Amino acid sequence: MKIALTSLGCDKNRVDSENMIGFLTEGGMDIVDDYADAQVVIINSCAFLQSAISEAIDAVLEANSYPNVDKIILTGCLPQRYMDEITGEEGLTEVSAFVGNQHYHKICEILSRVVQGERVILPNGNGEILTSLRRPLSTPLHYGYLKIAEGCNNKCTYCAIPAIRGPYKSVDIDEVVAEAKRLQTSYGTEEFILVAQDVTRYGSDKNEYQLMTLLDRLTKLDIYKIRLMYMYPELVTDTMIDRIASDEKIASYIDMPMQHSDSSVLKRMNRRGTGDDLMRIMDKIRTTDISVRSTFMVGFPGETDAQFENLLNFLKKYKIENAGFFAFSREEGTPAYKMKEQISQKVKKERLLAAERLQSKIMTDALDTQVGKTQLVTYDGIDYDKNLFFGHTEFNHPEIDKKVYFTASEGVNIGQRYNIKIQKRKKLDLIGKLES
Repeated sequence: MKIALTSLGCDKNRVDSENMIGFLTEGGMDIVDDYADAQVVIINSCAFLQSAISEAIDAVLEANSYPNVDKIILTGCLPQRYMDEITGEEGLTEVSAFVGNQHYHKICEILSRVVQGERVILPNGNGEILTSLRRPLSTPLHYGYLKIAEGCNNKCTYCAIPAIRGPYKSVDIDEVVAEAKRLQTSYGTEEFILVAQDVTRYGSDKNEYQLMTLLDRLTKLDIYKIRLMYMYPELVTDTMIDRIASDEKIASYIDMPMQHSDSSVLKRMNRRGTGDDLMRIMDKIRTTDISVRSTFMVGFPGETDAQFENLLNFLKKYKIENAGFFAFSREEGTPAYKMKEQISQKVKKERLLAAERLQSKIMTDALDTQVGKTQLVTYDGIDYDKNLFFGHTEFNHPEIDKKVYFTASEGVNIGQRYNIKIQKRKKLDLIGKLES
């Protein structure tokens, strides 16, 4: 049977999708890239924001437009969040199975039931976190993601993830290490990106914070780098910062979603730290060479002009290397949905544009200082439109941050690292040439 799978949303979803493909392969299924070649389409959905919900619904409608597609299976966060609504008579009648995000290891069984004409509705219960021994990588083979936990306990007032994904549940350390070894043996993977809704809370559900222990185990492997994503600020301690800065097998990089810098806004968001806490953390980080990625929200209910200006001043002071911004989205079922003093769409758009303009200036100024310098770059692939090789340094995520494009007068191998002399900046990327 030919199966096409579309993965939407975050990197955690990506890992889930890779594991689903692994389980399907174990079951003898043929995975294809094009809906036109598929009998069954699986859509692994996101439902974090309304825009993500619309994207998932559009994907269902697109798959249904192909006459060769007999069945559609919708997995992930959308069915988990809106199971009753989308399985009803006025819901997504095009879909044959609605599956929450704790049943991916059952995908072959679900597929069999669907093919026999059954309509499957399988919300999360006490699901397991299982990985396929034949999990493929959708990334270039030299780097891959390790999902170390499921769910979230943080209860931020704007976020539906805890209600969708359930409580925080860590993957056993031995299982994480075993998966890293499998990927290394199977594909030669040597850079691992650790992901969870909150990486810093790894092990907390087992009454012990175990991130440091996990790092001890992983860094003993013969690998290049570990990259840490989604580290909530309140647990980014001086000890953790020192470890990242000093351990040659941990990338000098922290993804730390701060969301805002004003203490009053953070309190309404139900974030644990204050603006002063964030400044203390950033002051410590700025004594090292660690690069920071973060996300910030503008237009949260009650955000005043002065509080927004506080955020801009924070950005000007600390010059975050990579930052993303999004306007507050009212999500049903979250406390922030019913908060008073909702900000108008017009003001949210104005603030979003102002923050993005400032960040663009911060980033271009920083990149301009790199011109003429040499950077160690991991070669990730070829951009055929630009006719250039491209890669990333340890200070940038290989997919979501700025890239280094380069030319080479000699052969280069994907996954290998090369000294690249930076010649110029183009927008938010750097361009250079391989040093012989």
